[in-house]
Amino acid sequence: MRDQFMRIAMARLRSTYLFKPQRQAVAAKMWVRYLDRKAMQQWFKEQQEIARQEEWQKMENALNKRMDIIGQNGNTGEHYE
Repeated sequence: MRDQFMRIAMARLRSTYLFKPQRQAVAAKMWVRYLDRKAMQQWFKEQQEIARQEEWQKMENALNKRMDIIGQNGNTGEHYE
């Protein structure tokens, strides 16, 4: 994938950077930025998943607490207070 990326980047940069080593340096920096962006997107997805799991755990704990109160007192409506 890197080779294809570099080939395309070199072709697109040809008119902007006439000196080949400079084009290679700029294309390499573009590749690094691409990898960083891809890693950041993966990290963001992982953080969203962690947040969803924490939210689910909070809801589950609240429901379990309510069910414990109902189980102790019976279904008299005290759990709504």
